[in-house]
Amino acid sequence: MITAKQAKQFYDDSGYEVEQFLTHSVETEVMNAAKGGKRDVFIHLGSVNQFEYLDRTITPLQQAVADKLKTLGYRADIKLDGDKYVPRGLADDNGNGPTIQNYGIQISW
Repeated sequence: MITAKQAKQFYDDSGYEVEQFLTHSVETEVMNAAKGGKRDVFIHLGSVNQFEYLDRTITPLQQAVADKLKTLGYRADIKLDGDKYVPRGLADDNGNGPTIQNYGIQISW
């Protein structure tokens, strides 16, 4: 019987999770943008809290997806999107509260 560490390594090497993410989350967005005459698309991945850094927030899956897109000939960068904002449910009476900022993969071709 193989160890759990070996099984995880086989899974990571297979690239199954990356392929599923590309197929279900990225492919249709890229096709729709290209058919609509655009040369890039932004895919939202999550948000960064006020005192977090983007490079520490990016998951290994998200980085693997960006790397796979680069091998397919796309330009893929994980970056921040838009301005910082206070989520609706976390704002106090004055509109202050913890700020967050969205991030995602900017894909261009």
